[in-house]
Amino acid sequence: MSPQSPQRPRSGMRTRLLGVDEPRWGSFLREVPHDFYHLPSYGALIAAHEGGEARALYVDDGRRSMLLPLIIRTIPQSDFRDATSPYGYPGPLACGTDDPAFLSEALNAGVATLRETRVVSLFVRLHPLLNSAPPEGVGAVVLHGETVSIDLTVPSATRWAQMRHNHRRDITKAFRDGYVARVDPGLERFGEFKRIYRATMTRRSAAPYYLFDDAYFDRLQDALGDRLHLCVVEKDGVVAAAGLFIETDGIVQYHLGGTEEASISAEPSKLLIHAACGWAETRGNRSMHLGGGVGGAADSLLYFKAGFSRVRHPYRTLRVVLDQAEYRRLVGARDPGADSEDLTGYFPAYRA
Repeated sequence: MSPQSPQRPRSGMRTRLLGVDEPRWGSFLREVPHDFYHLPSYGALIAAHEGGEARALYVDDGRRSMLLPLIIRTIPQSDFRDATSPYGYPGPLACGTDDPAFLSEALNAGVATLRETRVVSLFVRLHPLLNSAPPEGVGAVVLHGETVSIDLTVPSATRWAQMRHNHRRDITKAFRDGYVARVDPGLERFGEFKRIYRATMTRRSAAPYYLFDDAYFDRLQDALGDRLHLCVVEKDGVVAAAGLFIETDGIVQYHLGGTEEASISAEPSKLLIHAACGWAETRGNRSMHLGGGVGGAADSLLYFKAGFSRVRHPYRTLRVVLDQAEYRRLVGARDPGADSEDLTGYFPAYRA
């Protein structure tokens, strides 16, 4: 989609950048459907991992309000900063209204405040379930692809029937061959998960960002508390696959997972997700969100996830340039031939 200039916000909008310790952040979330990506504790974790400052853009007009988690980062060789979403899908949330026009008005008011604090660009990952209608009139909205979710409100027999044939076959075979899936309530196998996850990422040549160390996972556990759940698949007491599932307000996110190399042929990750869905359903959750392909691509990862469900959601990002002149200078300093007007590629382009 072509970029749009931010519109002038309506008068009466009050805007603040909240710190992670400010009570308003938590009280807002208690009033609206949200995901773990919106938590101040998660924002603080990602800010520490990425070398930025966790803040929430908060806008209200006395009756309605909006909150958007952000990581504010310094830019090398510049007096400006930029703002980006914490890793995941922490799109903007609105309280007191379901009018999409308010979200656009609030974002434009927030853009004006960010510009005053010398923020040159804003990058937001919209939530596939909670941001079904993207904001209009605020920068450029880019559609990357689809994500997959599993509807936990339908009968389990229906979910099983809608699963791709080869998934049903492999789950049945794994169970018959002695693989057992369970949720590990005490996270006793957390250390094995860490090892298996990193080995899986290395095997798949994942970017260094995703090779999280033990300290990161320990801080993740501290940040999420009882929202974080570990599911494992074992055979003869040995872990074959493991995954982290994060439960928030009726949504369970399949966050990170891995398979032991010796068990790849048995595809225990299929049994892992199938069992986690059954567990999540018994706890009254509405949806298991599996995510999409790498970077939103229609790749083998998306194909694997699509075998569990026919439910799809668009994955979009929002890109806004707040200071055109500085953005153009930063992009030109990195690559003189780059088109700073094109917001559809890697954004912000000076960090490509």
